Amino acid sequence: MSKGKFIVIDGIGGCGKTTHAKLLRARMEKDTVLTHEPGGTPIAEKIRKLLLHGLIPTADVATEFFLFWTARAEHMREKIIPALRAGRNVISDRFDSSTFAFQIFGEKHPELTKLFWEARKVVLGSYKPYAYIILDIPVLAAEKRRAGRKPTKDRFDEKSRAYQGRVRIGFKEFAKAIGQRAHVVDANSTAREVDKNIWAIVRNVLH
Repeated sequence: MSKGKFIVIDGIGGCGKTTHAKLLRARMEKDTVLTHEPGGTPIAEKIRKLLLHGLIPTADVATEFFLFWTARAEHMREKIIPALRAGRNVISDRFDSSTFAFQIFGEKHPELTKLFWEARKVVLGSYKPYAYIILDIPVLAAEKRRAGRKPTKDRFDEKSRAYQGRVRIGFKEFAKAIGQRAHVVDANSTAREVDKNIWAIVRNVLH
């Protein structure tokens, strides 16, 4: 049985990634797995609460960095790899691209860059995403979108505009580093237009 395709949709808060992950899932085969990070498994969900809800306020960036990779390792082992081995496609709402953008660029810790790529090699192995869809949107436009939705407990969404701007740059730098498997999509448009552009990319990936 051939291995399934692993697709990531990511971007700054308010870019529409969760909406478009669901829309993409609706376009794909019925047994496609839709998951998210941090989380996706019971243990990873517990780590998610620690990270996103500020339950460890004294944690430094290095601690957060390793917690994200711990959750990801569990996510890969318990959910993503078994699905791919079974020939099922997987869509993840956020993945390692977020760790790169938020912890390295947003938090201004470039010294974690080398460690990021080493952790990626160990944790992902031969199951690296087949495609990254990075939804790019200006910080102010994303902020307006976040203001119009239900309140969340994601403390990263509450960070400054300067922080969000650095994260946006981080996603673009990640895409450059990944190369052909990364696709930056203009998300400052209608949901229908963005969905169409995402599907054009993914359709080529699947065939």
